[in-house]
Amino acid sequence: TEDDTQDDGNDRTPPFYFDFGDEGQQTTATETISIAVIQTDAAINPGNSGGALVDDEGALIGINVAIASAGSSAEAGSIGVGFSIPSDVVQRVTDEIIADGTATHGLLGASVTPAASVEGATISGAYLADISAGGAAEGVGLQVGDIVTAFNGVPITDATDLTAQVRAAAGGSDATITFVRDGETRTVDVTLGELG
Repeated sequence: TEDDTQDDGNDRTPPFYFDFGDEGQQTTATETISIAVIQTDAAINPGNSGGALVDDEGALIGINVAIASAGSSAEAGSIGVGFSIPSDVVQRVTDEIIADGTATHGLLGASVTPAASVEGATISGAYLADISAGGAAEGVGLQVGDIVTAFNGVPITDATDLTAQVRAAAGGSDATITFVRDGETRTVDVTLGELG
């Protein structure tokens, strides 16, 4: 598919439930949602998603979007683990919305799976399981079987890491991908497509 998603066939219940809304509803995703976030132990409670995460000087670090809860009921509450979208991603998205009325998200044009789940795996990363015809990955010569280990210098340890980093980038932006093919580490520059 062209949505850079992963499908590892794992139907286990996730260890955490997330509060994404202002009504304190805890939900589990019916589809995988991969976004680059900052983990924080700052107090985030149901109802204040969308608030600012700031440092000790008041500088914006991110925007709070979720908390983890150890239980499946609303009474379980926060376990002190929160997640925020990084401020540089927030700035890019808000600038695009102000200028164009909508924001873009990057598209690599490859389906990925955790490299560790591939038989005989010796490294971690995002294994390219399928390459979309006409997509950005195909355009720069990435191939099925390549294992992406870094995206713009950010280490990639599994499929979720890569998907989150690609989504955080703007559609049409340039990125540098480090990957391993036949035991050799290579680097390629790519112009991302745009998630429709």
